[in-house]
This record gives sequence, C-alpha cells and structure tokens, in this order.
Amino acid sequence: MSGSLPVQTAGFAPDMDHQPPLASGFVLKVAGRCNLDCGYCYMYNKGDSSFRLRPKFMSTEVVAAVLRRIADYAQRHQLPNIALALHGGEPLLVGRRWVSWFFEEAQRISRQSEVAFTFAVQTNGTLLDQAWLGLFAEHDVRVGVSCDGPPHWHDKARPDRAGRGSYIRVRRALDLLAASYTSHWGVLTVADPGIPGREILQHFAEIGIPHVDFLWPDFHHDDRPPWPLGTLGRYFTDLFDFWYDELGSKPRVRWFASAVALLLGGDSTFDALGPQPLTDIMVESDGSWEPLDVLRICGDGFTRTGLDALQHDVEAIWNIPLYAAGLRNQSLLPSDCRSCGFREVCGGGYLPHRYDRQNGFANSSVHCADLRVVLSHIRDRLACDLSPFIAHEARHNA
Repeated sequence: MSGSLPVQTAGFAPDMDHQPPLASGFVLKVAGRCNLDCGYCYMYNKGDSSFRLRPKFMSTEVVAAVLRRIADYAQRHQLPNIALALHGGEPLLVGRRWVSWFFEEAQRISRQSEVAFTFAVQTNGTLLDQAWLGLFAEHDVRVGVSCDGPPHWHDKARPDRAGRGSYIRVRRALDLLAASYTSHWGVLTVADPGIPGREILQHFAEIGIPHVDFLWPDFHHDDRPPWPLGTLGRYFTDLFDFWYDELGSKPRVRWFASAVALLLGGDSTFDALGPQPLTDIMVESDGSWEPLDVLRICGDGFTRTGLDALQHDVEAIWNIPLYAAGLRNQSLLPSDCRSCGFREVCGGGYLPHRYDRQNGFANSSVHCADLRVVLSHIRDRLACDLSPFIAHEARHNA
C-alpha cells in the first residue's frame, strides 16, 4: 500500500456506522499489458509501475471469484443490476475463447444470484474484427474504442511497441462498427490542445461514430500541464461551438451533454463532472480490489490496497482511505470551490486532477481556470438560446 495514503486522506476514514454509497459498476483489468505505447497512458507511462507485479492476464480462477464476490455483494445490498467493463491494458489480448467463457460464466452466476450483469469493453481497436463484434453483439456489449483522430494525429499519439502507427488497424475496426454494430458504441479520445479539436470531431462524424468522449488530459498540481493557462479552455470552447453550431451530423459528446444537463439542473452520466461520489471499483489482473485506476498518476503504487477477490468481500474496500476519499470527495474541497457557482457542475474537478503531495485532494482541479472558462461559455450560450422561451413563458403566465 502506498506510504502517502495517510497524508492525502487524513481525517476521512470511513464511518462504518453508516453504509457508504454503493458501487453499481466494476472495471475488470482482464489484461495487464498493452500492444500500444501511448505517451499519456495513466496505466504505464505516468509513473506507476505496479502493473509489473501482476499477471499479464486475469486467470479463470480469479474471474470466477470476482464474479461470485460481486454477485454476493449485489444480493446483500439489493442491487438488481451491475455493470462490468472489460479493460486493461488491452483487454482483447486475452483472446476470444477467454472472453466467450467470461460471458458464459457471468451469465451462469447471474442466473444463480438473480443479479443482472451488463457488459462493456474499452479497447484500442487494433484487434477488433467481425468475429469479435459477433461475440459482443450476442451479449449486447457496449463497445468503446480509443482513437485520437485522423492518421497524422492518431499515429503520433498512439504508436505500437515498435513505434509504428496504429491508425489503419483502428480505422478498420471503426468502419466495421459503423457498418454493422447495432448496440451502443463510441470513441474515446484524449484532448490535446496542439491538435484542432474540430478536425478530430469532424473526422469522427464523417466515419459515423454516434458517441464521442473527449477526456481532459491527466495532470495534477505536482505534474502540471505543459501548455499555458487558458489553452485547454480555448480548445474546449472552440470545440463546443463547432459541435453546437456547425457540425451537421452530431455525435453525442458526453462531456458537453453532461455539462449541459448539469447546468440545467440535471445529472451527470460519468465521474469526471458533477458532485457525485466516486463509487466504481477496479479489479486488477490478480483480482485486487482498487479505487479509481486514474488515481495511479498520483504516485507509484498509489492505488494498491492489499485486498483481493480470492480473500476479501467487496465491502473490504470501504476501509481503504483512498476509496473513502473518493466517496467523500466533496467534503475535501477548499472554501473557494465550495462557494463557486459551478461547484454543482464540475464538482471541483476530476479527483485525480485535484491532487498534490501537500494537500492531497483538498484542492480544486489543476484545470480549474480552464473549466470555468468552458462552463461559463456553455452557460452563456444556453442562456442566450433559452431567453426567448423564458420570456414567452413569463408573458404567458403573467
């Protein structure tokens, strides 16, 4: 377990007299290695080396224990549905026979426990083919593919282990999905202000991608972004205007859709926006229960807990201070965040982006200034477009 844990979670041990918010989603790191070498990868290239201590692939023994523990947990807490996401590394490296067995085992345990499992997979797309899609369609799997845009941008950001570009293989997978996959699917991309965001989104729209997720790059206060303050704000405001005003066939951009929903009083659909607790639980390839995987950017071994599915029930993670910090992340916010008008929208920022060694997570996001710029811009655009309807309603109700 990381030696820095007492510093960054001081005073926020779990209160076992009260049940914490429950996890309804688990991320299974079924492959502990990857066939690409993306420079921004939080798993392998942000300072954490714990993957070297774990098996390359999750064994069937571990999977069976993980699924049983999760089903028992869901029964104890009367959770009728649990989302399971296959992740890595690159999850398809385990092979189709293994994944097919996984679905069968999950469905067997689901029938026994009367807990419904839903499935997702996040892949780099290099191994995805029609046979994989047939297997995923059979089990109604949500498919996410990581792609950073057209070939000249994607190949620079996402080379393979030999330094060769991966775009051709990924594009083949995206074309197959666009042509034949009827279940939910989309693309995940990491924002880079050195690349025109509208060019990336236009490229995805032309392929026919229905859902796009632009991730804010993973930095924190001890590892700051290399570009000047305000650069990401300009990137995302320009991208929003292109998406909102100019793009003909609009993919759903999750960050924008969630920001709009929150600004209008609704809820967020993911953990990077909004004031909700971080409840998702990661399962490493050795069966270890861990908090949010992106938190490993905060230090080598930072997310290790010493807990695993072979020996511990899911609830054991409630006793881990780092997991408790995610559940109570809003209590850690500094006074400036608590009084900010955007707190209910940004939630103070994504938890990993709030870290420094001195204050732990008692900071606003390292992207705070840029988040304010983007959210102010979206709010003003919405207010302008909604004002005629608000005025009409006011006259009607007068």
